[in-house]
Amino acid sequence: MLKARFTIFSMAILIVIPVWLKAQPRGGMKLQEGQDDVVKEKEIESKVKLWYLKGNGAFQDSTQLDTIHDYSHIYHPVLKNAITATYTGNYGNPGMTNNFFQRGQQTSFFFLQSRQDYILTPEKVKYLNTTTPYTRFDFSQSENKSKNNETRFDVIHSQNVSPFWNWTFRTNQEKSDGQYSAQDAKNNFVAVNTNYNRDQWNVYAGLISNSIKNSENGGLTSDSIIFNGQKPEYWPVNLSESKSKFNSINYYTTAEYRIGKYDFNEVDSVDVFRPIIGIMYSAEHDRYTQEFLDEEDTTNTFFENTYYGPDYTKDVIKFNRLSNIFQLKQYENPNRKYSFGKRAFLGHEIYRGSTPGFEVNDSTHQRVDIKHSNLYLGGGIFREQGRFWLWNFDGKIYMAGRNAGQVELNGIIAKPFTFWGDSTASVAFTGSLENIVPDYFQETFRSNHFKWDNDFEAEQRITMGAKFNVPQRKLEIAVNYAAINNFLYNNYEAIPDQTKTEILVMSVYADKDFNFRNFYFRTRVLWQKSSEKEYLHLPEWSAFVNTYYQFTISKVMFTQIGADMRYNTKYYADAYAPSTGLFYLQNETEYGNYPYIDIYANLRLKRTRVFFKWVNIGTNFLDGTYMTTPNYPMPRATFRLGVSWAFYD
Repeated sequence: MLKARFTIFSMAILIVIPVWLKAQPRGGMKLQEGQDDVVKEKEIESKVKLWYLKGNGAFQDSTQLDTIHDYSHIYHPVLKNAITATYTGNYGNPGMTNNFFQRGQQTSFFFLQSRQDYILTPEKVKYLNTTTPYTRFDFSQSENKSKNNETRFDVIHSQNVSPFWNWTFRTNQEKSDGQYSAQDAKNNFVAVNTNYNRDQWNVYAGLISNSIKNSENGGLTSDSIIFNGQKPEYWPVNLSESKSKFNSINYYTTAEYRIGKYDFNEVDSVDVFRPIIGIMYSAEHDRYTQEFLDEEDTTNTFFENTYYGPDYTKDVIKFNRLSNIFQLKQYENPNRKYSFGKRAFLGHEIYRGSTPGFEVNDSTHQRVDIKHSNLYLGGGIFREQGRFWLWNFDGKIYMAGRNAGQVELNGIIAKPFTFWGDSTASVAFTGSLENIVPDYFQETFRSNHFKWDNDFEAEQRITMGAKFNVPQRKLEIAVNYAAINNFLYNNYEAIPDQTKTEILVMSVYADKDFNFRNFYFRTRVLWQKSSEKEYLHLPEWSAFVNTYYQFTISKVMFTQIGADMRYNTKYYADAYAPSTGLFYLQNETEYGNYPYIDIYANLRLKRTRVFFKWVNIGTNFLDGTYMTTPNYPMPRATFRLGVSWAFYD
């Protein structure tokens, strides 16, 4: 059924794309009768506007087109925004950032958290408005097409049907064999979204299909194997016939009707629509399927428990979510200094699904159905325009359903000002108060190798932060603090657990770029501390250091030649459980104190970018265990290259 839907969807794309190409001509106007009967090209300036949606469609968060030359060689989703990460080694394999305050569930499916960097969700979608068609091809490849191959291919095409209506298509295809046995991975997503933005209407809709496939090797049988002199492809691993598979389909839409009036703009001599009231509706339907296939020999003892017998080989979890939100928004008046906006919303969620169940006898088992729902109310006040203090406070409370009593309060206060010659400098203070009911799967789960029944209390968390940012000077300093009661974690048996001990976590982060003539230097440093290391393991120090020499070849090709390094101090890095996809605590071996060094060259010619990269060159001359997750080595020194083309007209 899934393949049939995908085939129909692909055919629809092939039909729609030619319509796009005709819908937005690159220019051209016919002269009036009596003039030369020719068509002259009218030059159209290429402009691309991008933004995200926040607050269930209540706010637009502007962003920039990805044309920056710096750091184009850092393409890995797990490492792109992280200083260091806990990662199982091969592109497409599970990973998570080591920065505690950047962790968070970006998907409604609990078991997909360790792979959420690879998937596209509605919250990550960029909406565009273009004056001319915009297309980008992004490709990267390992040095060997037939052995240890890694290939990535990402395509995005965006085009306006009218000045107010845009369609965007994106597909991402990734495949990696890995350097070690039974480590291959395949990831892909296909997405189509549209947005219509005019004075009185804002309408967004889209469809996303994600697929992730991983061979699960369970890691090396021993860390010391990396020093035995054998070729990596012969290193023994714990599993050879186990695989994980995730599929998801996301349908979503947001529509807003705005009531307002037209104010005369004296600068442009035109009437400009000013919204006063917005009436919004948002809907989202998420469908997830997870499969774990275990066809290991019966003599394999990697899994401590096997509940359903040797004939049972596949765990299947199905999980669906349907969300509806009605929202009323009063806009702030930018012409009044003390005006602020207000919003209120009502939301309802329905969850359905099934998991493996209990044994009925030696050869059969039953499934457990998932059925629950939630009803919540929320609202907020905000001021997001002007040069005075800007702020946004919102919250919601669950009134009925499984999560009844859950409370989420969030706030941010920001002050833009001029500092060090930069008029875009700002200081921001953030805070949140949360009383979060545990996820369904944290309390109840059945599978062939794991089962648990928990009765957890809500996790209570207070988080505060401050950030000082000077963009033109490329300086950012941040401090974060969290106090947590009833902390939820995955214990040493890889099972969700909870501690009554209060946990305090603090971090300090600094990011600064320096340059002297053609030499550039960037350093990102993170210090973080947990009061209870028994329940939360974090590296105390993490750092990312990058340096390069920049010059221009023949006055047209911008070139960077440099090296970067990632490093964190030793700590008990979390282990990985293949059958659930969860990271969990371990206290047997410390990992860290090993520099991961890449050397690279970035080239840019007009709208084409190319990078050449030698990954983890330290394995050729450094001693040490190059692992960020127990028993899962990082890739040995290997070559990567990538090309990105962008077309704006």
